[in-house]
Amino acid sequence: MSPPSAPRTDRPWPRRFIACAVVTLLPLFVFGGSVTTLGAGLAVEGWWNAEGHFMPLFPIEKWFRDLDTFVEHSHRQFGMVLGLFMLAACASTWIFDRRRSAVLLVVAATLAVCFQGWLGGSRVLEKSPQLAFLHGSFAQLVFAFLAAVWIHQGPRWRAAAARPARAARPLARLSALATALVYAQIVVGAWYRHGLRTGLGEAPAARLHLHLAGAFAVLAVLVLLARRLDAAAAELGDAPEAADLRRAARRVHVVLGVQVALGFLAWGAYRPDAVGLLEWAVATGHVLVGAGLLASTLSAAMWTRRALTPVGAASREALGARAPGLGGAA
Repeated sequence: MSPPSAPRTDRPWPRRFIACAVVTLLPLFVFGGSVTTLGAGLAVEGWWNAEGHFMPLFPIEKWFRDLDTFVEHSHRQFGMVLGLFMLAACASTWIFDRRRSAVLLVVAATLAVCFQGWLGGSRVLEKSPQLAFLHGSFAQLVFAFLAAVWIHQGPRWRAAAARPARAARPLARLSALATALVYAQIVVGAWYRHGLRTGLGEAPAARLHLHLAGAFAVLAVLVLLARRLDAAAAELGDAPEAADLRRAARRVHVVLGVQVALGFLAWGAYRPDAVGLLEWAVATGHVLVGAGLLASTLSAAMWTRRALTPVGAASREALGARAPGLGGAA
C-alpha cells in the first residue's frame, strides 16, 4: 500500500475567497465614501436592531425610501457579505493551506474586518464623529491587509526565492517608510473629509493644507521608491523575482498618478453648500484609490523582503551551509 500523500497547500479556494472579499470591498468603499460625502452616517437608526428590524431583514420599502438610507444600509449589507467571505477564507485556509503563516494572516485579517464592522456599528449607536473618522481611516488598512493576504497565498509568492542584492536593506527601509507615509496621509485625508460633513472639529483650511503638504511628501517618496524598485530589478537580471519588483514599481507609478489627479479634482469639486455629483464621484474615487495606493506600497514592501536579501547575509548563509562548524549540515 502506498504511503499517504502529504496534504496539498496549493488549493485555490483560500485565495478565491480572499479575492471575493477584496472585490466586495470595492462597493463597500463606494457606499462608505458616499455615506461620508453625503453625511448619511445616521440615516438608519440602530445597528443590528435597525429601526425595529433585524438588520439583514430591513424592509425593502424603507431601504429605498431616500438616498441617505439607501447608501447607509447598502454599506452595511456589503459589510456583512465581506464578513461571510472572510469566514469562508478562514475555513478553507485551515483545510487546504496549513502553513502557519497563511493561517495566522487570514485569521488576523478576519479579526481586522470584524473590528472594522464593530467600529461602524459603534459609530451609529454612539452617534460619534470621532468613531466615524476612525472607521473611515481603518478601512483602507483593512483593504491593504486583505491584498497582502491575497499576495501571500499566490503561486508567485510561494515560488519566489530571495536573491542577493546590494539594494536589499535600503529598499526595505524605503518601502516601509513609503507605506507608513501613505497611511499617515490617508488618516489626515479622512480627518479633513469627516470634518467637512460630520462636524468633526474646526479649521478645515488647516487640515487641507496639511493634507496637501503630505501629498507632496508622498509623491516624492513614491517616485523614489518606484525608481529604486526598477534599479533592484535590474540588479537581479533575468531572475523571476525581477519581474515581481518591476510589477510593484509599475503599480506604484500608475496608482500614484491616478490618486494625485483625483485629489486635485476632489479639491476643485467641493462646494460647502451642497454635494454635487462630481464631488461625490471624485471624492469616493479618491478614497478607493487611496486604499489601492496603500496596498501597492505594502505589496512593494512585501516583495522587497521576499525577493531580496543583503549580499553579506547571502554569503554567510552559503558559508554556513558548507561548514558544519558554522551551523551547516554535516
